[in-house]
Amino acid sequence: VSLPISVGQGFRLGWSRAAFQLFLIDLIIGLPLTIVFIGLFVLAIAPLLLWTTENTTMGVLGTIMTIGLFFLFILAAIVVGAVVGVLTHFFRRTCALEGTGVFDSMRQGYGMIRRHLKDVAIMVLIMFGVGIGWGIVLLIVTLVLMLAGLFLAALPALMVGGLVSLFTQGATPWILAALVGLPILMLLVSIPTLFLSGLMQVYISSVWTLTYRDLRAMEALSAGAVEGEVEEIETEPTE
Repeated sequence: VSLPISVGQGFRLGWSRAAFQLFLIDLIIGLPLTIVFIGLFVLAIAPLLLWTTENTTMGVLGTIMTIGLFFLFILAAIVVGAVVGVLTHFFRRTCALEGTGVFDSMRQGYGMIRRHLKDVAIMVLIMFGVGIGWGIVLLIVTLVLMLAGLFLAALPALMVGGLVSLFTQGATPWILAALVGLPILMLLVSIPTLFLSGLMQVYISSVWTLTYRDLRAMEALSAGAVEGEVEEIETEPTE
């Protein structure tokens, strides 16, 4: 498909066989993980049931246990999420670029990560640093947009509130002013933020696609070099 594509072409691509396979990959990975983490969350908060014993000491002990288990739950979620995120990047690209099935894509994607574990780990660290930098930039941009949005949204809000206050008193002018100002503020902040977030998602997807293709090219070159050595050995004259 040539770029850029229209919205209609994008929707048609979304109904393709490859898109359905990508959905199945996400479903196979995401559904069991969701069930497991719901179970772990329930186990983490289960010690709070000690308060039902009407024993203050046991209740405090259960609260302390819950806090510790909750921190372990958050740590496990971060680690598992990072690992599954990397695996999913390779599963999806194997499916989309190689045209393989769901389980073949998962098997081949995992195999590529295992063969190039060092390269993948370096890329993960690089993207982690990029993510931290992007988070700082996005936070600064969001604060600037909020300040600008507050100024721009305050003008029509004050106008509406002032006009309504000529006819009624109490909280009504403030409520109507908020109903006018808040949507304007949300639009002024959310639209640029969503646009920048979309650019970041495109960048991340492109980086992992190029990483996958580079690793495939490395394997192809290695395989070609091995085949060349084998042919040289086979064609050597025997004494």
